[in-house]
Amino acid sequence: MRKIAPVLVAPLAIGTVLFGAATMWRHDRRVGTAFVNSVVNPVLLRRGLAGNGRSEIATLEHVGRRSGMKRLTPVHPEATQKGFRIVVPLGMQSEWARNVIAAGHCRIQLHDQVFDLDEPAMVDSGEAKDLPWPLRRVMGVLGFKYLCFRTFAAHPATLTLMEREAFEANRSGGTEESVADRDRVLLVR
Repeated sequence: MRKIAPVLVAPLAIGTVLFGAATMWRHDRRVGTAFVNSVVNPVLLRRGLAGNGRSEIATLEHVGRRSGMKRLTPVHPEATQKGFRIVVPLGMQSEWARNVIAAGHCRIQLHDQVFDLDEPAMVDSGEAKDLPWPLRRVMGVLGFKYLCFRTFAAHPATLTLMEREAFEANRSGGTEESVADRDRVLLVR
């Protein structure tokens, strides 16, 4: 009897924790976003873990709808027949998704390629018929959505998006730099 109790209690405890986390997520989807936005995303971008080489994480470049500033966001795109699809756990509460929809276009860097995307469309996870049914169901219950895009151009990346941002900021900042320094920055991968 003592051996059976842990076998029954452990799955029950895990199920209770998962149910509680899902319930909390459904009531407040912004839980944890401050940590991800202030710690995780900057580390991924600063260390070049997003968008470069063999990483499955891409760097999405978009324009803020109120500020007009260029923003970089790490995302996990999935290739489709027409372009890409990106999971948006927060749905329309996601700031980057709202920025992209308002602008009507964006750009991602993935595997040393830059893809120009347009025609953003937010769809429910149940509409992604190529996903397995259990995954669609779980994502639907949690309220996840997908942002689907059409690819209209693709070209090799000469600079990472972050390096391009730094280069453009230095050029527009009025600092004098030599032609050799400018060429060196342009050749960095």
